[in-house]
Amino acid sequence: MKTKTVTVREGELLGPIDWNFDFREFYKDIYPAACNGEKAHEECFQRAMTILRMLEAEPDKYEATTDGGWPRCGWGSIAHIGMYDGWPFWKPMPSVFITSWRVGDWHSFHNITDIRVKGEYYPLKIEVVSL
Repeated sequence: MKTKTVTVREGELLGPIDWNFDFREFYKDIYPAACNGEKAHEECFQRAMTILRMLEAEPDKYEATTDGGWPRCGWGSIAHIGMYDGWPFWKPMPSVFITSWRVGDWHSFHNITDIRVKGEYYPLKIEVVSL
């Protein structure tokens, strides 16, 4: 007879966004400034932070996508937002659960490419506010 032990990792929502999280350090490691230059890197970082703050403030108002093409597809409602410790980082990360045709998925704050008001077709023009 064979016996085995299986370890299964399951992420979980740990609570609201921890605004003490080092967003800038994480973003610097994920997207090195050398890729697009310092100015473009900073604009992308500020845009990601602005989107996260908008979604946290009014999650029921918006839909989001992680699609990078045009026209954007994969829009979904915001089901949860907070610190999630699942794949791919396996440590608490500011994340958004976006619904889809097959339930939905958790996405790290830096992966959200656009948001729009529910019922609208076009994404919002994001007014970036330096933080």
